[in-house]
Amino acid sequence: MSEARVIDEMEEELIGYEEVPVFDDISAEMVLRRLRTAEDQYESMKAWYDAQISKLKDIRDKTRTWAENCLRPYMDMVPTTGKKRRTYEMRGGTLTLAAQDPEYKPVDDELVPWLKKNGLTDFIKVTEEAKWGDLKDTLKDEKKKVRTMTDGDGVTHVVTEDGEIVPGVTVVERDDKFSIKLK
Repeated sequence: MSEARVIDEMEEELIGYEEVPVFDDISAEMVLRRLRTAEDQYESMKAWYDAQISKLKDIRDKTRTWAENCLRPYMDMVPTTGKKRRTYEMRGGTLTLAAQDPEYKPVDDELVPWLKKNGLTDFIKVTEEAKWGDLKDTLKDEKKKVRTMTDGDGVTHVVTEDGEIVPGVTVVERDDKFSIKLK
């Protein structure tokens, strides 16, 4: 059976799904089994399609390399327009040969000391970033929750043990998360 037909059948079956009352472990297990089947089919088909896409990309890339290797010498035989960017127009496409600037590969371990020695520190990038994970650990109470305080306007702030508001941290309340873990 083709993969497309399997997907169509799965979709048709899903359309017929109605919410069922779950009143005991048996009915809950039935819902979990149906979910497990869908998860298994998804993983199986995704793996197959990912493999096919990978093969197609490889074929496309090899074909492009083959075509470039075949057509590159031809560029030297035909009349082109332009100097830095030579082009040759054809019915099936345009061949282009563009001069490229050299690639530069700086090695920071060597370049940075030279910049410092020559007083060129404006060309050294210094990055400052808060270590939020480490700071957050110091802001937790005995229940391992980050200390917060809600002000008169209903805005919740992160606070230190002394009650000082920590600027630059926005507290966003989130709904409870329900999840299902299949075994």
